[in-house]
Amino acid sequence: MSIGRRISRIVRANRTAAKEKPTDPIQTVEQAHRQQLDLVDQARRSVADLAANRHRLELLAGEARAELDQLERRASSAVNAGDDDAARAALRRSLAVTKRLETLTRQRDDLDTQVRQLDSNLQRLETRVEDNGIRYQTLKARHGAAQAELGMQDALAGSGQAAAGAEAAARQAELEARRVQARAAAHDELSWTDPNSRRVEEAFEELEASSATERELDRLKNHHPRD
Repeated sequence: MSIGRRISRIVRANRTAAKEKPTDPIQTVEQAHRQQLDLVDQARRSVADLAANRHRLELLAGEARAELDQLERRASSAVNAGDDDAARAALRRSLAVTKRLETLTRQRDDLDTQVRQLDSNLQRLETRVEDNGIRYQTLKARHGAAQAELGMQDALAGSGQAAAGAEAAARQAELEARRVQARAAAHDELSWTDPNSRRVEEAFEELEASSATERELDRLKNHHPRD
């Protein structure tokens, strides 16, 4: 399955999951981004594996070319020595190695084409994932800023409600203090109208003490007349 098809399946799966159960959009985007990064790693490994196979085919092709050179020299030496049988054997072996070299070269060329194609696809995928990563980070930052602003608005609203409640409690306390003061003043006025109240008794006692003091002062003055 190609990388593009896998990405399409992931997107469709995410959409289906979103319909079935509401999720955090930032979490969904983050999960999709991680999956894309995993696909990039898989594509890189695929390109690396193909490049390694291409390198092995190049080594085998080099060995085949070296063997061909050796067989040509052997056939030439046999011809110079007049050994036609040895020359024929070297040439037959050379034909087999030539076919093997052609097969290896064709396979190497096919792998080279695949490597170049996959490497080009990998570069496009890396660019797309990088762009998506930047977009994801931007969305995450905007989402965080929106959450912070919402939290600030909630705090301000709560603070306003608390302030309004405190103000209402202060007004209630002030009204209660006024009622208590009014009751105290009324009680003070009523205490003067009750002849049996302690306040009236204290006033009479003070009056009697003052009268006794004045009488005693007059007595002392009469016993000690001024010159």
